[in-house]
Amino acid sequence: MTAGEGISKVDLWILDRVFQPLADRLPERLPAFELGMSLLFGSLMLSAAATVAMVVFFHMGMMDILFDGLIWFMWVSFYIGVNRLRALIRPGFVNPLRTMFLGLRPISLVFLAYVAWQGTGVPGLYALAPWFNTLANFTFVLGVYLVSCNTNPPERKATVWQKDFAGAPD
Repeated sequence: MTAGEGISKVDLWILDRVFQPLADRLPERLPAFELGMSLLFGSLMLSAAATVAMVVFFHMGMMDILFDGLIWFMWVSFYIGVNRLRALIRPGFVNPLRTMFLGLRPISLVFLAYVAWQGTGVPGLYALAPWFNTLANFTFVLGVYLVSCNTNPPERKATVWQKDFAGAPD
């Protein structure tokens, strides 16, 4: 087994054993895709808050503002792209985002670990922005895993005929 196959195996294990059972337990009115999209939007807002905090409180340089702004707009375009794929997710069918995000999910976990580690080494005065960034990455990871979960079809409700004849002998 190659390293890539091992990483994919771990990623699918996390998706199937951690997030899919969570998605299956969500109420019918709140599908995993919708919750995941809300988390991705929250990640965008937290990332913007981290950048604004660095600009306002610590007088970030113009090139750094431009760089962080471009990265933020890249994530906005990612969010818009995922939102456009909403029509492809149908109950009872395999979610196409499972395979589309096969490389994105493990890398987002690595970035989350890196940003969390990076945030621990920041002096107290500057700790606010990196922790907003860590929280933004955490909500992004949760969102990406939840939008990748399969949507189960709604449970069928028994009709009157099924109830009446369900226990009848043949």
